[in-house]
Amino acid sequence: MFSLKQEKKNLKIILGITCLIFFIINIFSIIKYGNSTLLGSLTKPDNDDVKFIRSAWLLVDTGQYIYHNPGTSTVFMMPGLSITLAFFVMIFGKFGGITAFRVFQAIIQTGSLYLVFLIARKIFTSKVAIVAVIFSTLCISDYWVTNLILTESIFKFFVLLLVYLSIFAIEEKSTRYYIYGGIAWGIGTMFRPTIATFPIIILIMWLLNKYNFKEIFRYTAVVALTFCLILSPWWIRNYSVFHKFIPLTLATGNPMLQGTYINYDQSSRKTDGLDYSQFKYPAGSELANNAVEMKISKYRLINLVPKEPLKFLAWYTVGKAKDQIQSPFIWREFLGIKYVMAYLWHYLILIFGVIGIIKFYLNKNRNKMGTIVFAMVLYFIIVYLPFYAFERYFYPAIPFMIVFAASSSTSIFTNISSRKNKSIN
Repeated sequence: MFSLKQEKKNLKIILGITCLIFFIINIFSIIKYGNSTLLGSLTKPDNDDVKFIRSAWLLVDTGQYIYHNPGTSTVFMMPGLSITLAFFVMIFGKFGGITAFRVFQAIIQTGSLYLVFLIARKIFTSKVAIVAVIFSTLCISDYWVTNLILTESIFKFFVLLLVYLSIFAIEEKSTRYYIYGGIAWGIGTMFRPTIATFPIIILIMWLLNKYNFKEIFRYTAVVALTFCLILSPWWIRNYSVFHKFIPLTLATGNPMLQGTYINYDQSSRKTDGLDYSQFKYPAGSELANNAVEMKISKYRLINLVPKEPLKFLAWYTVGKAKDQIQSPFIWREFLGIKYVMAYLWHYLILIFGVIGIIKFYLNKNRNKMGTIVFAMVLYFIIVYLPFYAFERYFYPAIPFMIVFAASSSTSIFTNISSRKNKSIN
């Protein structure tokens, strides 16, 4: 499953050297940039990354999980990142822990590179897989993400692992693989709750692979039990602190509210003719704010969609999808790579990825498990459409586009080489 025993020696060497170079560049970037890649200020936490750092520090010092306000327990974010960062802080200290965490992310990113190879090899060939790895190393976003104190690195790793394990579980109908998949699913959810609805894709794959009801019921029970065991400490903690069952987070209000503004233009609030004075906002606490934001979101949609239905339909489909995929996830020039080069490579991946998807479905002899890879691209677009959506959220889908891009480019190159050889002969 994870072995390279059947691979040719030259391929193993190329894969090993590529992964090593990728890891070394990541370590170099960590040394070079240090905390200059922080998006907010450590003295006045004003962005996600520095809030995660403060959260980890206070978790170590007090045992309390907070996010926005010190002294106030939170369910605003899943605790995976804070807990992981807190582990490194306990060992290496407050600032040494941040550096150690980045090194850990470099390892995780390299692990993701290997998972890209495995997925591409499983769906296509080893040749396509090594091309996919090389394509990934040319994505500047992967180096940028290593230096951020955000969920992207770890979340992407568990998404890739989940997909790879799911392919084997579905193919082999193995309880063992379903348990492993449930573990990866549960841990991934602890970092970002958007993967919680992943079983929708598994259900589709079950139907395509003609699972019977008994099999569906058995494997659903196995995976659900595994998932519940992983999430149960979080549920117990939430119930003991907030005295109610909170399965994931209570933080969707704000991104949902932001998403109701077409093109995120909140200045339209002044001219939309709605009465917002009926809502007490800010409401004074995280939970109260979330509840009010949800109410305002519904109020806006109920009153504004009937006035401009086509405009809102376009915004909640094409508009938000475009905002997610039109840019690479990098917010500054990094490692000497100009924006134009980062954008060019991003668009090449998208273009060749789309070509690869089309070629895949035109191939009657395709590996039908490739559908799960394509489904993940759609999944990360669709799951964010109700909310504020931008390029950061499409980042975990890029490896799946790279797999298809590697497939199409390899096929095109092979066809060109074949024609040249024929013309020479």
